[in-house]
Amino acid sequence: MYFFARAVACCFRYDDDFKKYVGMLPEKFVFRMRVLPDGNAMTIVKNGEKLTVGSGREMIVKPDVDVCFKNVEGALSFFTGVKSFSKCLAQSAFVIYGDVSGMMTVSHMFDIVASYMLFKSWLKKYDRALLPRTANVHKIRFFTLFGRF
Repeated sequence: MYFFARAVACCFRYDDDFKKYVGMLPEKFVFRMRVLPDGNAMTIVKNGEKLTVGSGREMIVKPDVDVCFKNVEGALSFFTGVKSFSKCLAQSAFVIYGDVSGMMTVSHMFDIVASYMLFKSWLKKYDRALLPRTANVHKIRFFTLFGRF
């Protein structure tokens, strides 16, 4: 979840299509993804033109969208790219609390991140869509692993 959060921040910095989807989110939008019962958590907060990504176990405000994976296996299949966000939803791997329209925008943002971070052969193997990459793939992968945010 840590590297996925870093990949989201890196895509926001370098990909213009990703920035368009962030622009579609409402002002002061808060998204949290966590693993139940007491697993890791990730938050995405849009405030103005900024996107802040981090861990959010203890949240002061209620998130607009709260995605709770039911178990570690469901979260692992999503974060490794075996299942897309929509496939996890269809198979009841998580529960959603909050605004579903905001979740659909975030879902497409996650598909963009997956198309950068995963290899084409991996995406084809698991029937994932390879979306157009407008930024340098190697640059995003490098800064996700080694960059400073």
